[in-house]
Amino acid sequence: MLNWYSHQVPLNYAEHANLGWNGDKTEALKHDCTWLPVSLSEMAQASAYLPIVIMRCEQRWLIVVVTNDIFLSSIRGRKTEPLKHVFVPQSAQVYPFSLMLLEASKSGFQLGIDKRCIVPLEDTGALPLFSANRGYSEAVMDRFHLLHRLKIDSEIAHSACELLARKGLLMLISEAEKIIDNIKEREVPLYRVDMDAIARLSREDFADLQMHHAMELAAYQHSSLFHAECLNYDAN
Repeated sequence: MLNWYSHQVPLNYAEHANLGWNGDKTEALKHDCTWLPVSLSEMAQASAYLPIVIMRCEQRWLIVVVTNDIFLSSIRGRKTEPLKHVFVPQSAQVYPFSLMLLEASKSGFQLGIDKRCIVPLEDTGALPLFSANRGYSEAVMDRFHLLHRLKIDSEIAHSACELLARKGLLMLISEAEKIIDNIKEREVPLYRVDMDAIARLSREDFADLQMHHAMELAAYQHSSLFHAECLNYDAN
């Protein structure tokens, strides 16, 4: 599981016991991250609001949405429905925390935090990082558990995308397609599912996709692309 924003530092009691955190740093998140991952379990909800694409990054397959599209979707949603119904991925909800890969940790991972969100406990709106018994506070622990669930989900999504790629069912998105029109520079290749190729699969291959969640992923990713034109229009 990749870290999606910079300025990460390991969270530890000795250094941060008397400090708090403030997660109201959405502009920092927007500035740091062109993309945010979407978990397989939330693809149904995400596909109702945002175009979803598949990314290959550091030998990993990822399901992602454009960070700017989340904010555009929120603006568009306010005009017609309460903001609580607008989709925000869980990868953004856990901000400013992440799992940092550290060899010194027994599990291989340690909870990290965006150091820009560490504030004095006396600050307005500050939340404690640690509890009285030296463990993580309840709010921090909730995000720690969610990060572990997202890590497991990311492994399932990677395997599903790997299967789609192995069967030749992923297509490289060209700039001419205008699917992600508000991204001018692409550092990594982006893919979409080839539904025509899926329609030509044998019954055995189709069952293989269903068994490994790849068909579910493909259907939601394909349907989500119908939002691309609307969001590109809103951005102009």
